[in-house]
Amino acid sequence: MSAIAVFEALRDAYHDDGALEQTLGKLLQFKLEDEHRRLAEYERDLRAFEEQYEMSSAEMNEKFESGELGDAMDFFEWSGMYVLRQYVLERIARIETVL
Repeated sequence: MSAIAVFEALRDAYHDDGALEQTLGKLLQFKLEDEHRRLAEYERDLRAFEEQYEMSSAEMNEKFESGELGDAMDFFEWSGMYVLRQYVLERIARIETVL
């Protein structure tokens, strides 16, 4: 079942738009809390890399993307984590605009 079909079924089931808004708001709040937990985990792991290599994640990612850091597995992991953190920040911002 597609998300649109699910939303349409919910809209039909809730005759009161306020109740549907409240239900969807709670669902978004739950997702927001989950994203904040994920963000905290990424930030903790990123800090460990930053302390180990004595550079910020942004600086590392720029150097990694330009090929200055080589192919060590730590840099692949660090870069991937940095990108995932950015996605989480974007999802948080998107959810917060509607709450």
